[in-house]
Amino acid sequence: MDKTLNIHSSKKSNHWLPLSALFASFFVIGLTTITLLNGGMVNHMLFPIGTDIAMFQLIWQEQPLRALEFIVTKSLFVFIHQDPRSGLNLWTLQYDSITLAVYLFAALLGGRLIRRVRQTTPHNTGLLRGLLGVVLLVTTFTYMTAIEHCSGATWVGFVALYGLGFGDFEFYPYYQGALTLLSLGLLMWSFIKQAQANK
Repeated sequence: MDKTLNIHSSKKSNHWLPLSALFASFFVIGLTTITLLNGGMVNHMLFPIGTDIAMFQLIWQEQPLRALEFIVTKSLFVFIHQDPRSGLNLWTLQYDSITLAVYLFAALLGGRLIRRVRQTTPHNTGLLRGLLGVVLLVTTFTYMTAIEHCSGATWVGFVALYGLGFGDFEFYPYYQGALTLLSLGLLMWSFIKQAQANK
């Protein structure tokens, strides 16, 4: 009986290990990349959602759906590199409810891909393609500010393009939508290829 319980608990831990590692890696890789590209370590952190709750309560009385839309797009927490002399936020990395939900979804898909490769597939059919889809999906829902390029939280893709000198690049959401479809397509293709390889 004890052995059976131990087997079940080890299977559960093996299932959650890639998921939690992937989820945590999204934050670590994002912070590391932005730190290397923009300079300066995280030296400040904010939880701005607390200041938005009063506004949410006011809107909720009149327009509940609008209130929900308002609150899910507000940052829950923000990593900041602040200039100690001027107090200016030189760059920020911001996470709202939608971003965290997408990170969790991407971690679930990525963890499932890794688990299937480790358990049943003799080679990495579709794994690299699938992980590329995970990276694209996570990147598409990551937002930041950089004092040289933007004043409000903006998709990292736009900030990167402005950093590369594309000053006239328009901020359209279509680019994010296209990348989201591409990333989901890559993930679906990976799962299909893995299923075919396991037959």
